[in-house]
Amino acid sequence: MKRNDANVYRCPCCLSSLSLISIKEEGDNVINGKLRCDNNHEFAIENSLPDFTWPKELANIDQQTKDLYNKLAEEYDKFASIPFQTFHTSEEEVRKDMTNRLNLQSDNKVLEIGGGDGRGALHIVKRLSKNARLYFQELSPAFLAKAHERLKEHEDIIEYSIANASYLSFPDNYFDAALHFGGINTFSEVERCLKELARVVKPGGKVVVGDEGIGPWLRNTEFGKVMINSNPLIGYEVPFKSLPVEARNVKVEWIMMGAFFLLEFTVGDGEPKANYHIPIPSERGGTHWKRYYGNLEGISDEAKKLAHEARKRSGKGMSEWLEEVVVSAAKKQLEK
Repeated sequence: MKRNDANVYRCPCCLSSLSLISIKEEGDNVINGKLRCDNNHEFAIENSLPDFTWPKELANIDQQTKDLYNKLAEEYDKFASIPFQTFHTSEEEVRKDMTNRLNLQSDNKVLEIGGGDGRGALHIVKRLSKNARLYFQELSPAFLAKAHERLKEHEDIIEYSIANASYLSFPDNYFDAALHFGGINTFSEVERCLKELARVVKPGGKVVVGDEGIGPWLRNTEFGKVMINSNPLIGYEVPFKSLPVEARNVKVEWIMMGAFFLLEFTVGDGEPKANYHIPIPSERGGTHWKRYYGNLEGISDEAKKLAHEARKRSGKGMSEWLEEVVVSAAKKQLEK
């Protein structure tokens, strides 16, 4: 870990700043030490690699995934190309397409979570200059070691850390873009992960997430049944309901013969806010805001009928007519 990055990182639990307690350094690299927040959450640094895993005791599915990847890391090259071969797809083209969707500039700060052995990051760093920065996080230390080996020519612009992708160790609005491919359908807290990505990416920045998840029109075909039987993760559904309110311009595309999805969105500033106060020229009248918040207590059918007749004779919308009638009656009552 480079010493300056201690100022970038935040506690993945409480998001407070971290203080560096260095034990061994070489140049501007912290080899061993720890990072501690004001609430006394501590995160070890070993062999230049900070471990931000949170919670310390992972959910069962997250721990199982970590253990599996640690076990598979040395032989992963045997398996990595199988999905692309199965679906007659070029891995090079798929990863290049994902990187294109991030709309990167050469000096951007980019985050990749669950980055595996660095296959996707290799395409990202090719788009970046020496003034850029890629923060690469992965839960499996064994996979991180493989990524470091794969990306060693670009180590000057990459910062590695161990982390749970649903608890990110960065400040709000820090990144220009974020990417994850190939793991979210095993995450224990998908909604939290997507919310965290929206938190750390600047408004206007892109988030791209992809994984196995067959298109709904293919689930009951022979193709779908055979593939889901072979790999149950292909039966995963796109997590639309888990998207954060900050998601704008949401797009999904099914790739690799429809067996994988790519979900992308632009980060917005909080919940959308429409122009709620435009007058609506109709019998009902009012505005979007008045129609939702301006409801009065229930009245009898007779009163409702009279109101509609009077409103019609006035030539006004119901909202405007009610506004005048209620205000007038209330003022008279208050003057007594």
